[in-house]
Amino acid sequence: MHLRIIIFFAWAFQGFSLLGQEKTVAERLGYPADTKLLIIHADDLGVAHSENRASIYALEKSPVNSASIMVPCPWFPEIVAYATENPEMDLGLHLTLTSEWKYYKWGPVTSKDSVSSLIGEDGYFYPLVPDFVAHAKPEEVALELRNQIKKAYASGIDVTHLDAHMGAAASTPEHIATYMRLGKEFGLPVLLDSRIHAVDDVKIKSLLDESTVVMDYIHSILPTDFEKGSTQYYTQLLRTLKPGITCLLIHLAYDDDEMQGIAVDHPEWGAAWRQADLDFFTSKECVQLLKENDIVLVTWREIRDKITRVK
Repeated sequence: MHLRIIIFFAWAFQGFSLLGQEKTVAERLGYPADTKLLIIHADDLGVAHSENRASIYALEKSPVNSASIMVPCPWFPEIVAYATENPEMDLGLHLTLTSEWKYYKWGPVTSKDSVSSLIGEDGYFYPLVPDFVAHAKPEEVALELRNQIKKAYASGIDVTHLDAHMGAAASTPEHIATYMRLGKEFGLPVLLDSRIHAVDDVKIKSLLDESTVVMDYIHSILPTDFEKGSTQYYTQLLRTLKPGITCLLIHLAYDDDEMQGIAVDHPEWGAAWRQADLDFFTSKECVQLLKENDIVLVTWREIRDKITRVK
């Protein structure tokens, strides 16, 4: 996830309750309304062996309690094997429509002749979201995203939620409607922020109902924060976390040859960045901060089963 896309996710949000919904998300999950609920969410599983190894370690040995998988990526089969052997893990899909690294690329799971508007001259997804937006046909976006979800289910993954790699799947009102519609179709919560209610689009408004969950806050470290130190940023964030439900987006990998090669010429969200995230969230200090600040960890699986799929 990059700075140009973080604008979709990383603003500070005001809490919001759905029209006509008397209970907060916390209350609907069985917690007092003033509880500080947190999902610590690792993005980009499937992108690399280094990413998979680090994320699995964190899911098993630390407070990191959720993650999402990039179905089109080369190391998808490895994370499928893990997901099917560990069905209790909270694993969603990081719906993917861009391929941002310099030399490390991927394309659609759909036949290329069926989604040609999603593919650049090099035969892969466009690296930048503006290029994707300029070329993508909405019907081809819907086809590709649906096929990514279907492939994940066919592989045996118990999908818990949907979110959007680099924000591409939620980059225009039409794409947002598709993204939300797919959540309804498969009975899955989708990562949304409260600005969704300000979008003046009849299709989107029609998709907002009692099964829709909107995060009160979404946070992710930015390059300016990273320059000052990951530990400082995350420590301050956890100490000042507000009541409501927050999704904290992180990126975990080892600072090894593989990840360094993938992120060449791209220090933002690169190998050192991901190692720093891993180091903090697997530290004793992180565990202590959660305890000291009365933060309760929740998962997308809870949201899916207690809200999205409840009729």
